[in-house]
Amino acid sequence: MKEISVKALAKVNLGLDVVRKREDGYHEVRMIMQTIHLFDRLEIMRNQSGRITMSTNLAFLPTNENNLVYKAAALLKEEFDIGDGIDVKLHKHIPVAAGMAGGSTDAASVLFGVNKMFGLGLTTRDLMERGVTLGADIPYCLMRGTALSEGIGEKLSELPPMPQC
Repeated sequence: MKEISVKALAKVNLGLDVVRKREDGYHEVRMIMQTIHLFDRLEIMRNQSGRITMSTNLAFLPTNENNLVYKAAALLKEEFDIGDGIDVKLHKHIPVAAGMAGGSTDAASVLFGVNKMFGLGLTTRDLMERGVTLGADIPYCLMRGTALSEGIGEKLSELPPMPQC
């Protein structure tokens, strides 16, 4: 596969309890998260350069190793010794820094897309385990739907879907 286009769905917190602050600086939480149909679109393509490149429609976003999208691509490229390069075009529509997991869902979508494009054979659980090393919301963004999130956000329990509103 030479390219793939992926929707990165936003999420909202329907309920949020901060349980305590941990020694590592994270907060332990209990929250109900819900995927919504606001999304970014990512176009992921192979290139021959061997490098990761990234572009976006928002000039203020970093397009280097300071971006979760770049970090997600690099994580799989390095682990699986992928020789080809990866180009990512991010069409950003989820508001930045709005608590809607915009960066996390973009990173999750890159993990999903790179896995599929290069035929790595990773399960959703495998991707979730790798994703949490980049950010606490990434496992949920791979899972999607309605879920109870605990710990720093990495312990997920699927809940019945929300009724249509």
